[in-house]
Amino acid sequence: MTGIRSTPKATLSAINYVSVVTHYRNGTQDGEQIKAVLVTNHTDFNYTSGTNSFALVKLEKASKTNSYELQRVSLEVWDNEDCSRFFAIDDTMVCAGGTVASAQGTYQNNLHLFAIMAVASVSDAVRSDATHTKLPDEQVRQTLTRDYSTLRFRIEYHNFFSNHLLHAVVALHELGASERKITDYATFYAQKLEEEGSDHEDVVEHPSTIDILSDEEAQALLGKRYNYDALLAYYARDVKKLGADGAVRKHLPHLFGGLAGALLHGLIQLGYAYHIGGDRLVAEGLAYQHHCYLSFDEPPMEPSKEPLRVLTRQEAVKVAAAVTSNEFLLSEQDRLMSTSPLKEMDIGWIQRGVNAFSAHPERNSRAAFELIWSQINAFDFSRFDGCYALDMIMWLYTMIDHNDFTVLHAVTSAWSLQQLEHLLSPSDCAKAWRVWLHVALSALVTARIHDFYEEDVCSPSGDLEERLAALPSWSQLRDKALAIPGFPDEHVYKMVQVADAHANGDYHTEGAMSGYVPFLSREERDFVARTAALKVIDIPFKSIINQPK
Repeated sequence: MTGIRSTPKATLSAINYVSVVTHYRNGTQDGEQIKAVLVTNHTDFNYTSGTNSFALVKLEKASKTNSYELQRVSLEVWDNEDCSRFFAIDDTMVCAGGTVASAQGTYQNNLHLFAIMAVASVSDAVRSDATHTKLPDEQVRQTLTRDYSTLRFRIEYHNFFSNHLLHAVVALHELGASERKITDYATFYAQKLEEEGSDHEDVVEHPSTIDILSDEEAQALLGKRYNYDALLAYYARDVKKLGADGAVRKHLPHLFGGLAGALLHGLIQLGYAYHIGGDRLVAEGLAYQHHCYLSFDEPPMEPSKEPLRVLTRQEAVKVAAAVTSNEFLLSEQDRLMSTSPLKEMDIGWIQRGVNAFSAHPERNSRAAFELIWSQINAFDFSRFDGCYALDMIMWLYTMIDHNDFTVLHAVTSAWSLQQLEHLLSPSDCAKAWRVWLHVALSALVTARIHDFYEEDVCSPSGDLEERLAALPSWSQLRDKALAIPGFPDEHVYKMVQVADAHANGDYHTEGAMSGYVPFLSREERDFVARTAALKVIDIPFKSIINQPK
């Protein structure tokens, strides 16, 4: 007999151990106890109805016990019509065993419901390293979908705060956190979320419970932050039909112009969902980007009469300083945030400030919007990509004297867009990065950042190798982040995860394009990323209770 051990409230996908050749139901008094490292549900498993409720379980090591004779038991098989009086069944199930108490019309003596299945023997050609602490991606996808998705928790809470549970779990997973660490953190974080009721419909698995929006109806909901479930069903249909890549290719060109929505969290949700995978999670990300869309679409503008410039470090800090000290931008933002309709919007001062620089006709300053665009359109974006964007924004993050919460979002959103950029055409990719930079500069102005270092953090280059060697290694930084006591802000984990991924990324662009000059060299990138990770771990965020003056 084989038994399964899990936590008291766990479902099949949360299996911890398997007991082989055990007689007792609790599975601990005899037999072999072997850790389960991966659980793969049947692809048509339905959590609500229980259809196809079986899974393949990959064990940490092979069992020492083999059954050379197929085990069997004789049971009476019931007609499905009779069985349906006692169980909700479908064609994947069969009833067997038990007897009927005719007077009561009930069943006695262990009538059981069985799944109909056939499973062949499976073995791995290559065994995974049992000492590796990082959980399998598939296990994390299952947990996210079952326990932490919008099946259970709403995408926003307290009117305008974005649900970060997906990002936190993925970041912890990428840092190598244990299953216990991830579960404990998710349980803590979920306390502040708004949980769905028991009658909440699963519009992904059961789209028949809701009328699927037409394209025109979906367009009417763009940026309205209303009827999220209808949008989820709309995008889930295309993810099922086209696959995750196909759905993102189809819809992202119409969505990246609004990536500023919810302080970039629509994009961040989609990027993290796409990175870990899972059709439901990707559909949730697309739906949220649509739900919170805030237009920063590029306006028709005259081409620059000057040759396009390269966005070097010198140019980047010059542009950042120029917009954050521009009196017109500051006064326009103050004016709009203190008057209707922005003043009455319950979305927090950061989102109100970004709205003031958007293309929204009722909330923005058109002159301020075009002023920032004129700065951006002076630069050449033909070779601007995720690597370049992360180099630049992470370098700017380390060039600020304090630990800035707003700029951190520009970093994690750049990483998120980097996950998706290969699904965009070259022209759309350049447009998306221009929009992203416009939003990042708008966030810099909103945060009133003035304390940039005068000297490049990578200078002098002569002793960079020595300074890099003095910093903690990446394994030490990951351990340091995971060892922070209690439950730190999830953005700490996200920043360390992004910095680690960027520093250790395999970027083929460098040297592949003639004349391509990276924003940072590989050594500088590693130094900046480690510095950023150490900064977010060691230095508290500057308060965001009120907008700085």
